[in-house]
Amino acid sequence: MNIKRNSMPYKVYGLEALLNRLPSEHSNYAYLAEELRITRAGVNGEKVLSNIFDKYTFYDEHYIFHGLNLKSSGHFQMDTLFLSKRGAFILEMKNIAGLISFPAEQNQLKRTLENGQVNMYECPSVQLERNQMLLDDWFKARDFKVPIRGAVVFPKTQQQFVNIRENLKVLFPLEIPVYLRNIEETPSVLQTQTLTSIVKELTVAHQEYNPFPICKKYTIDSKTIKKGVRCSKCGVHGMKSISHGWACEICNQIDRTGHIQAILERFMLIGGPMTNMQCREFLHLSCGDKARRLMKRMSISYSGVNKGRIYDMRLEEIASHLLKLE
Repeated sequence: MNIKRNSMPYKVYGLEALLNRLPSEHSNYAYLAEELRITRAGVNGEKVLSNIFDKYTFYDEHYIFHGLNLKSSGHFQMDTLFLSKRGAFILEMKNIAGLISFPAEQNQLKRTLENGQVNMYECPSVQLERNQMLLDDWFKARDFKVPIRGAVVFPKTQQQFVNIRENLKVLFPLEIPVYLRNIEETPSVLQTQTLTSIVKELTVAHQEYNPFPICKKYTIDSKTIKKGVRCSKCGVHGMKSISHGWACEICNQIDRTGHIQAILERFMLIGGPMTNMQCREFLHLSCGDKARRLMKRMSISYSGVNKGRIYDMRLEEIASHLLKLE
């Protein structure tokens, strides 16, 4: 039973917005582009896990959580948590291409591409151990005694490995059902009532991951962010406000709702609260009444009156608008 599906890829939306509005010559541009690539790969990998659990049946009573964010002795996030009477099983997806090796002298994963490029990452065994420890702390704080296992999943069976660590369980997607079915053959350690209680508490304890404001997360000076409504056709920022929307003076594209994406990006990148004047500055608007009308149509939450009014968007409000734009 799927209790929690994958969340919206907020970090992807935020990084895309940041790269669209950050000058390409910025010192962190290449790093952020790689961060976006890695994040997208992670999201695609999580979809692979979701598809596996959608296609296969497990006869034991079980619950599946995707993208679970919890706090015990520290904050932690798990790609997938499989929970049954046999215990908890953490699956972490690693969508990393190339030749994978594990240097003996440090807890790192080494990736070598065909062109000779080498990248170093934290060893998945470290991440798994950390998540198992923090999940165990979460269980103990609620007087649950739950055995915890874990594995790292690589999405492509043609993946090449060198010297996999002995303490690291590695699976390919199609191996997951077989592995979990074998676990079903082991003795139960949890009663149905206990399992139900754990599921309820996990559901309540989950906190949606919020990467916004992105500029703060990556220490980017908001003054370097390009302002203006972005043309969806040519990518230029600074569309001109017209009576029925926005017009691009470069390619003549007309966009009736371009301000929605721009305002969302303002909150995703810089955060709130935002005044009417700050909205006008970001959209390159001269009319305060038009800015107020645009934000009213978007049903943006506000407090205060007249010139003292300030606007802000919660994560769920941003998510709602992003869904409408897809």
